[in-house]
Amino acid sequence: MNIFDRRHETMARAELELFQLERLQALLARLRRNVPRYKKTLEGISVESLKDLAKIPPTAPRELAAAFPYGMFALPLREVIRLQSFVGPGGMQLVNGHTRNDLIQWGRLAARQLVAAGGTAHDVIQIGFGEGTFAQALGYMLGAEMIEASVIPQDAYHTEYQLAMMQSYRAGILVTTPTQALKLATAIELRGIDPQSLQVRTVLLSRPLPPDEREILRRALFADIRCGFGVSEVLDPGLCTECAKGRLHVNEDQFLAECENGELLVTTLAREAMPLLRYRTRIACKIDREKCLCGRTGAVITPGERLDGRFRVNEMPLYHNQIVAVLEQTRAAGHPFLLNISEDRVDISVKVTGELFADTVSRMENLRVEIESEFLNRLGVRANVSFLGPKAFEERERDL
Repeated sequence: MNIFDRRHETMARAELELFQLERLQALLARLRRNVPRYKKTLEGISVESLKDLAKIPPTAPRELAAAFPYGMFALPLREVIRLQSFVGPGGMQLVNGHTRNDLIQWGRLAARQLVAAGGTAHDVIQIGFGEGTFAQALGYMLGAEMIEASVIPQDAYHTEYQLAMMQSYRAGILVTTPTQALKLATAIELRGIDPQSLQVRTVLLSRPLPPDEREILRRALFADIRCGFGVSEVLDPGLCTECAKGRLHVNEDQFLAECENGELLVTTLAREAMPLLRYRTRIACKIDREKCLCGRTGAVITPGERLDGRFRVNEMPLYHNQIVAVLEQTRAAGHPFLLNISEDRVDISVKVTGELFADTVSRMENLRVEIESEFLNRLGVRANVSFLGPKAFEERERDL
């Protein structure tokens, strides 16, 4: 079995739950001392068993936004050696902090995922997430170094470059996004490259894919397809490990996972800089705690759809209010618009009324360029903007 941390990943359920309770009680004591928000929340609450966790009110994403940037930290800023900013539910700016020990543990958790995918110290591991900056890539880099593999941490500028690196360095494992994996598969087919000539035996994707899409990539890349799953506010990668049976195991020595009203709630048991209690991830889920044939005893999670209306464009998270905020900075502010979200761009149809209707063609073209530039500069996503008269707008609205 490909297991990195056999003691914790295969711990007997009774022993694991006792281990979790000990860590949870230590965490609660620390939060009462160091985080004002939790000191108030935990007042009068006693936790004597894991079942008592339900007494604690969940932590909502808006509380992280209200405490931004450092209000949820459980340690002085001088002990936090890495800060990572990201977009949270609703498009809010959030931050995650890591101490030195947090980073070491992050590397160990990412290593679990890499080893489960067949990674060894003899491998070359290529990390290529494509466009944008992904904190996930940093986690996988730490994991690759933890198992002493040779790692290529430099993200490719474009698909051609990434493919050239695969051929030159003979990477055995490719860590990437589903979107980038599909671009690579397309490039391989267009150039008539035999995927079997590449050395890649496993492609580890940054998020889960349904079985039919995984099979398409497996055939196109002639490699085993594995998937990760994480939550930026909690940890990504590191929350789960996918085993050879295709099941996502929560690393329960580090995280307590609950399913409340169909939503995934996560408590971090060992985080130092920014622990979270019953954090509402805004992700639908199912949890199964039956023992898996792979030998791991961590709960199996089946993540579902987002519950907060988040889109994904080129693997970047995007929310409706972010789109409104960008448009509000232009002359299109306040005008009705329609959205069509695809894998790599946002199509925006703006209704032309009032003063916009009176603009010249050149001014309309300048506005289109302005809006598209704002989307790229502010959100890092491509937008395709068009202007429609009232009748055409209504017809498009019916079609959508």
